[in-house]
Amino acid sequence: MRVLLTLLITILLQAQDSEVRSRVCGGCHPEIFRSYIQTGMARSSGRAGSGSFAEKLPAGPIADKSSGATYRITPGEHSYEMEFKRPHAAVSGVRELKWFIGSGNVGRSYAFAVDGFLFQAPVSYYSSVGAWDLSPGYAGKPYIDLAKPIEEPCLYCHASGSQRLAKTQNRYPDPPFRESGIGCERCHGPGQKHVQTHREIVNPVKLEPARRDSICQQCHLTGAARVPRPGRGVGTFRPGDSLSDHLTVFVWDGASGKAAATDHSEQLAMSKCKLASGDRMWCGTCHDPHATPNGSDRVGFYQKACLRCHSQKGCTLDEQARRAKGNDCASCHMPKNASREGEHVAYTDHRILRRPVAPSDDQRGFTLRSFWGRPAEDRDVAIAYASLGRARLPLLEKLRSSDDAPVLVQLAQLYDAAGKADSAENIYERVLRLDPLNAAAEANLAIYRVRNGRSSEAIALWQDVFSRYPALAGAGINLAVAQLDAGDRPAALKTVGKLLQFHPDLEAVRQLQARLR
Repeated sequence: MRVLLTLLITILLQAQDSEVRSRVCGGCHPEIFRSYIQTGMARSSGRAGSGSFAEKLPAGPIADKSSGATYRITPGEHSYEMEFKRPHAAVSGVRELKWFIGSGNVGRSYAFAVDGFLFQAPVSYYSSVGAWDLSPGYAGKPYIDLAKPIEEPCLYCHASGSQRLAKTQNRYPDPPFRESGIGCERCHGPGQKHVQTHREIVNPVKLEPARRDSICQQCHLTGAARVPRPGRGVGTFRPGDSLSDHLTVFVWDGASGKAAATDHSEQLAMSKCKLASGDRMWCGTCHDPHATPNGSDRVGFYQKACLRCHSQKGCTLDEQARRAKGNDCASCHMPKNASREGEHVAYTDHRILRRPVAPSDDQRGFTLRSFWGRPAEDRDVAIAYASLGRARLPLLEKLRSSDDAPVLVQLAQLYDAAGKADSAENIYERVLRLDPLNAAAEANLAIYRVRNGRSSEAIALWQDVFSRYPALAGAGINLAVAQLDAGDRPAALKTVGKLLQFHPDLEAVRQLQARLR
């Protein structure tokens, strides 16, 4: 019987559907599994309109004052439908919001597909106000933006088994992930290995502190910049590894600016609680990853965690004042603050200050440092500053002889901006020899090819980029113009049609369409 059970579990664990694999784990741990499926991690992604969380559908349109656009959300058969209109530009259409991303504790964003490419919807649901509004990063735009790609790092932290198609930026099959939410294997390692070797699964509590904390930090350490190590990234991390072997995470040295909604580890590292406790304190000190306390139990659950360390010297407020605040330690010392993602998005302040103050938003003059304290390699420092729009030419030039494509792309872009065309072109050519599918190098090298009268080469480069990265409207516009200049009007019309499919409200595309007509 034991052999048959092991065989059955092995077959299930080999299944492509990792949701089946999580349910197999529940066969041995039914109580844990029943609690876990109610947590935010288990509900962090899935098919729109499914599950116990219910968004309130807006009674009327959602208005964007900046662009003059309106959005209307209506229920579909197995999804939501988002109708968009901008009368001034005669732009309108519908997108099917098929997938949600976010547990609903703060809110939810939604994803739609165009030709298999997955994009974020410009409107989201915010639980704090029980209403729909513009998604973070969309306010202030003068047009309807329907081309913000959902890339692999996003799905990595919100779903399990992301299935992005190779050589593309954001193209996925349907469904885009094999399991809704965060499965057991994200923290405990591959279940198949557990069955095959009959060894224990990874138990974070039994790992040395850096590896233990890495399991949480893979998704709860945003920092100012995350730089993948050569040949690695967050997708190569496995429970039991040190995250620093896969990523270099940079934070501002000396800054306490507005945090991201997932900056918990960085904030906790600043707290006096953590500094005094050292490695004894970690996320699991206060959080149970397998269960979320409900509303009536929440205060007592977290108060108990505080009192494990503060039983001797407790709160200095008198009993009446404490009772007025519901005896809730977190409400005083870990208040909600607005995150840098924008309006309606708040995070719990994990600095655990005795007298909380709102963080400053001023980071001018601060320098980056590695979160883990060790000096970061020059290539990681160079890429980090460049990703923040603060590229440092001397540091990049120091690395010019390397075969590191991400570094070379940044250097070429700086040379381009400085008018050093020959140097930039040569470096882009090097990058494509190292990485033939580097979209930035392809798109920029094509510009030089046109300038040098090699239009057919430029067209081939832009065609490849736009077919894999349709969010890059510039590549598509350049392609259509080059095709038109080459006398291939049908090809230019086809490219403009594709551009309008992904970018229906870009003025430059509409002008190009009028020119072709």
